Amino acid sequence: MKVLCIVQARMGSERLPGKVMKEINGKPMISYTLNSLKKSKYTDEIILATSTLEINNPLARYVESINFNVFRGDENNVLERYKLVSDKYQGDIIIRVTGDCPLIDPIIVDHVVTKFLMYDYDYVRLDVPGTFQRGFDVEVFSKATLDRVYNKVCGEENIDNKDYDHFREHVTYYIYTHQDEFKVGYVEGEGKYFENRNINLSVDTEEDYKVVTRILRENLE
Repeated sequence: MKVLCIVQARMGSERLPGKVMKEINGKPMISYTLNSLKKSKYTDEIILATSTLEINNPLARYVESINFNVFRGDENNVLERYKLVSDKYQGDIIIRVTGDCPLIDPIIVDHVVTKFLMYDYDYVRLDVPGTFQRGFDVEVFSKATLDRVYNKVCGEENIDNKDYDHFREHVTYYIYTHQDEFKVGYVEGEGKYFENRNINLSVDTEEDYKVVTRILRENLE
């Protein structure tokens, strides 16, 4: 059984273009995400999934230079990207993380994987933003579940249906809007995670970037 962590990232963010390559303490932000995930005890392999657009070339080159594999696929059909990565690298269990979470916690990742494994779920997610703050976001699902969603959303019947575009762009959106079709679990936060659940520690804006930069610099001191 292979646990495959797929990190999606791109340079074309509308609110903060190029954010995943913005430097914090002299290193691109994406390096914090990837190197934190390396500490997960359950993860067998980590793949960065980006698109074939030329704008993503610097991202792909950098990630390869720090010894992570990169897969490049369709810009808008991110679901297809995940499907093709999981096929190529033969993942049985998929961890989904986004590249704008430089504070991702490998211990939390492993908690989500543990719950998935213990209770035979199709899909387990961290309870964000209900009881966890954004920035620790992680989802875990089986390859069989990914294939089911892909066949439904990208199959011949729906591939040209514009109503399904949102499901192709957001990998797991079909699952958590159709929970009657899947066995879905949540990992809930308590203590500091619950109390700070309204704090955003992912990087969507320049202000988010400044907050995360300050946290990472303080941790080095």
